[in-house]
Amino acid sequence: MKETRPLPVDFTALTSTPNKSLKRNYGDSRRRRSTSHFLPKAYFLLQRTPTMNRHNSDIINNDYTNNNINNTSTRSSDNSNSRSTVSKTTTTHQSNSNHHSNNNINNSNHESISSGSSYASAITIVDENETKPTTPSIDDLLGDLQSLSIQQKRSAHTSTSSYEKRQQLEVKRLNQEYLAAKRAALKRVQSPLAKKWDELYEKTSIVKVPSVKPLSVEEEALVTNIMRKTGSQELAQLKTAVVQYSDIQKLKPGEWLNDEIINFYMELIADRSRSETAIAEKAPSVHCYSTFFCSTLRENGYAKVRRWTKRVDIFSKDLLFVPINYSYHWTLGMIDMKKKTVTIYDSLHGGHRVVSGILMKYLADEHLDKKKEPLDMSDWKINEPKDIPGQQNMHDCGVFTCTFAERLSRAHEFDFSQDDMDVIRKRMVLSIAKKEIV
Repeated sequence: MKETRPLPVDFTALTSTPNKSLKRNYGDSRRRRSTSHFLPKAYFLLQRTPTMNRHNSDIINNDYTNNNINNTSTRSSDNSNSRSTVSKTTTTHQSNSNHHSNNNINNSNHESISSGSSYASAITIVDENETKPTTPSIDDLLGDLQSLSIQQKRSAHTSTSSYEKRQQLEVKRLNQEYLAAKRAALKRVQSPLAKKWDELYEKTSIVKVPSVKPLSVEEEALVTNIMRKTGSQELAQLKTAVVQYSDIQKLKPGEWLNDEIINFYMELIADRSRSETAIAEKAPSVHCYSTFFCSTLRENGYAKVRRWTKRVDIFSKDLLFVPINYSYHWTLGMIDMKKKTVTIYDSLHGGHRVVSGILMKYLADEHLDKKKEPLDMSDWKINEPKDIPGQQNMHDCGVFTCTFAERLSRAHEFDFSQDDMDVIRKRMVLSIAKKEIV
């Protein structure tokens, strides 16, 4: 709140029977006391008089002069009346005395006002029976100011919000008109070209080739003839891998793949990587382990599988494929010698930290046994990718495992899904029968 200078004081309420010693006590500065000392029955109301100036003082002095003249005439008339009329009653004498006393009090009051005019203040004597003037308190004034401020803010906010709403509606309307005009213009421009564009698109569109090539009529007939036989007669043999007609029945839709099917298909992958075509194309060199390798290593340790690689140097290969079986679920373990990673490809996207650790330890033991020195495994990593094709049933895990290995062996992307499993099963039948991956 802004500070204000103190304003002159106007004692506007003095109500009590005048004291005869008023003039004497007020005029004597040495005996001056507080207001309550010489006016015991009076009270003062402070009233701000911001317009008190020299002009107000002159008015008070003029009133004092007029009162002196009137008082002087009154005194002379009273004296003449007292000299001419001696037989006045006691009541008249007392009335004149009281009148004379009142005049003296008025004179003393005017003298006090004129003497106090230099202080820009005045004392007004008011009867106690008169109604007291009501002066608003500071709290009332502050409350009024606060309520006025709140009303002004509300009115300003209401006007601003309504103005903003009108502006938003106007902007929205203009945007709609602009978009409508733009659509109409584009329609007029594009309509003659739309037909030409559609014709050109149909002529030049690239037909999407299926990720898994469907079988021809001859291939479908061959697969049908092979699947008709169910005996123990041998269908195909590649090195130590043998598949009978009874085993080939595992490639029917809805069947789990057995060890013979997976081992034969892995041998096909390894044999292809050793072909002249693969060498010319600089395909990765591959070594595939048997489906019994991981279970033997996990249950019996390295000593039982130490001689499984006596004719192959696994550290000269690029990729090592390890089929892993978990009670009717197949996964593929891959060891990348160049990238120094051990990766488990699971079509159910499970976790395989234990098996990954077993394969890492196998590498260290194999290197120490074959190279006669420890292998630095400090920069090797374990991966378990989840962004790979996943199976949507409980019997296609073996097909996913073989297909993962086939795509990785030629550094190809995983361009298959659950919908391709039936076609892939038929192609695996053809590959085993022909002893080459088709």
